Amino acid sequence: MSEHDDVEVGRRFGWFVRAGGAIGDLGSPFYREERQRDVWNEASAVGLQVTLWLALAAANGMVWLGGSSGLPYAFTVFGVVGVTSWVTVLYAGALGVTVDDADLLRLRLVPYLGLMVLFLVGAARVAPSDGFVGGLVWGGAFGGAVALVFILWSGLRARRRQRLGSA
Repeated sequence: MSEHDDVEVGRRFGWFVRAGGAIGDLGSPFYREERQRDVWNEASAVGLQVTLWLALAAANGMVWLGGSSGLPYAFTVFGVVGVTSWVTVLYAGALGVTVDDADLLRLRLVPYLGLMVLFLVGAARVAPSDGFVGGLVWGGAFGGAVALVFILWSGLRARRRQRLGSA
């Protein structure tokens, strides 16, 4: 993708890309030097992954150790992680880069999926059977299941496309 393509794609998602640029301070002179930019992008990716791991582990601790009183806090942490992940994916997509890649189904995602399932099982274990919190937990479990199916479907579709493209 050329710089011109980035500009054209960015125009379609104008406010979102401008907001992301402002939040990330992407106009900073720091980003002009290519090596600095590359290293910072890699460091940011590592930091995002560490944040995801720690937040999912913390949310699990809140439901498994804190019980039902920890549910609102755990869902808040889980929600922040979810919004952060989606904004990352949407920003990249707004600039023409998608995560719909055959490598998406790599084994390194298994621990994330395990932490998500463990969280949802723990939340279902301690949630009241009725009322708002009970509905929130079962809605979260359903949403989590839909997200997992979507991730698997996207990865399988990308692998199939890759196989057909290389054949």
